[in-house]
Amino acid sequence: MKRRTFIQATAAAGLAATTAPYRMALGEGTSFSVDKAIVIGAGIVGASIAYKLSKRGCEVLVLDKIGPAAQASGNSFAWINASYFDMPDSYFQLRTQSLNEYHRLADDLEIPIHWGGSLEWYHSTEQEQEVSAGIQLIQVQGAPAWMVDAAQVAEIEPGLDLMGNWKAAFCSRDGAVDPAGTTRALIDGHAWHGGSIIAPANVSSVDEGPDSITVTTDVGEFNADLVVVAAGVGANDIAGMIGLGTDLIRPATPGIIVTTCPMDRLLNTVCYTTDSHFQQLSDGRVLIGEKAGAPQTEQHNLLLTGLPNAYPTAELAADHAERIIDTASRYVNSLANAEVESVGVGWRPLPLDGLPTVGHVPDTPRVYLASMHSGVTLAPIIGHFAAMEILDGVRVSPLDDFRVERFL
Repeated sequence: MKRRTFIQATAAAGLAATTAPYRMALGEGTSFSVDKAIVIGAGIVGASIAYKLSKRGCEVLVLDKIGPAAQASGNSFAWINASYFDMPDSYFQLRTQSLNEYHRLADDLEIPIHWGGSLEWYHSTEQEQEVSAGIQLIQVQGAPAWMVDAAQVAEIEPGLDLMGNWKAAFCSRDGAVDPAGTTRALIDGHAWHGGSIIAPANVSSVDEGPDSITVTTDVGEFNADLVVVAAGVGANDIAGMIGLGTDLIRPATPGIIVTTCPMDRLLNTVCYTTDSHFQQLSDGRVLIGEKAGAPQTEQHNLLLTGLPNAYPTAELAADHAERIIDTASRYVNSLANAEVESVGVGWRPLPLDGLPTVGHVPDTPRVYLASMHSGVTLAPIIGHFAAMEILDGVRVSPLDDFRVERFL
């Protein structure tokens, strides 16, 4: 499956920081202050929103059915990027803003990020031309990105074999982050500012009253002024509880990530190609992602029932890890010597049109929704903007193309 989708935009939408009165977001006469909030979901997006709210003095409780980074966030390839173009261009700009916010967040929480850029290439002339067309689109947006030949790739990434004389897209501002470590750092920052977390806690109902909202779980009832739903692949379940229906996001798809034990520095960049993708974290561990996907067999479909985040046996996990490492080692020979630290299955939430879904829910103003793919890339800016919308009573214009209203 190709990662890129190149769609020529007909006009560029500005990202001015202008805001509209809160009554425009909630309806006339329904504005209220938020002193106490509940965040459902301890993935990286929920953790970022909780951190930003707590940092600004809001009393925040995080509820999660397993724990921090237990699902998609802990099993993500964690390429933080604004290196490809999607319609609308406001989505590209949102990712760009999030990269800038990552620099500030890294300083705040001492999160290690490897800012080495990215290389993306494919083994066909048609795909190479498609990538080149995409790079031209983001160059128009001012992105520091270029097509580089094999000789230039060798200077950027000396240990990399392109497996042919291909050109690659080099995007110098992209980075790599430890997704689970970053999520835990956000939760720790949230706790340092007085926030709390309860996990495991399974939500059974969300009920809005005139002056508060109640979340009922298997460990008790909790009241707040507002609930943030950042439940990842569980978003449909919570959406059903608040009357949004149960098809807010598409059926989740699995992604396999192998994490190696720390190795000497092998990679400078995030690498993404036809049949593999791999990057090296600041601590030396290498993340390698599966490209082929799970076989479409009855046996695998049965194993994937219930969206497991781990393999049923260590032997099966080892078999998959060996295959994934073998593929990656064709490009970086030293990976053949890698020792496996873990093998995880990440279930990726994807809204119906592929774009983030963020904001207050119409007719249920005490619910704020944050559901998206590319959560690792977007988490810092979504946390920042969500806190502004919730606590300052504004509609932040960079989120206007991603409102819940488009599905209603």
